[in-house]
Amino acid sequence: MIQKFKIQASKSARYFQIGKINSKTKNIWIVLHGYGMLPEYFIKKFQCIYNKETVIIAPEALNKFYLKDDYSRVGSSWMTKLERYEDIQDNINFLNSIYESTKLNGHDINLNILGFSQGGPTATRWIINNKFKLNSLILWGCDVPNDCLTGNFKSRWDDFRLIFVIGNTDEYIGEEKIKKEREKLNGYGLDYEFYSFDGGHTIDEPLLKKLI
Repeated sequence: MIQKFKIQASKSARYFQIGKINSKTKNIWIVLHGYGMLPEYFIKKFQCIYNKETVIIAPEALNKFYLKDDYSRVGSSWMTKLERYEDIQDNINFLNSIYESTKLNGHDINLNILGFSQGGPTATRWIINNKFKLNSLILWGCDVPNDCLTGNFKSRWDDFRLIFVIGNTDEYIGEEKIKKEREKLNGYGLDYEFYSFDGGHTIDEPLLKKLI
């Protein structure tokens, strides 16, 4: 008989940062990359919003894999359908560790979180399952997980500014999918802002600068 067992194991994880948290810091952005991406490249998209009062942190998803058969490129993923719940909890624990390292409690600093593509649902689950103070959540090129739209989470959604951004030529999110997503959010009663831009499944830097 084949049996399955589970154990807890420690794991090294990476994150990348632009700027240093100090007495001048007023804004922190934690940005979560999409499927198959690496944070050291993703964070470069946010150099356009960096200044002496802003720090940008880009965590790396915990699961890495080769993108091509020749093993020349590596990407990472936040989760798959296999052992889904465990991946979600591991992500929450990892992101909580990063939050705790910022030592934001008791400081007047605006925390903003942006989740791109697969990083969006990961960011949403992390935020919804916590009570820390949050200024804004930007969900870019993604949807909201249904498990975050239950009755017991309704009050948490009122704690921060919610922004959705979709490129008008996004190859993964067509007009019909956007329509259904907005109907779902409206039906749940979410208060949110919606923006689109001329482009595909990518971060549009001019719009990003406008949103902040």
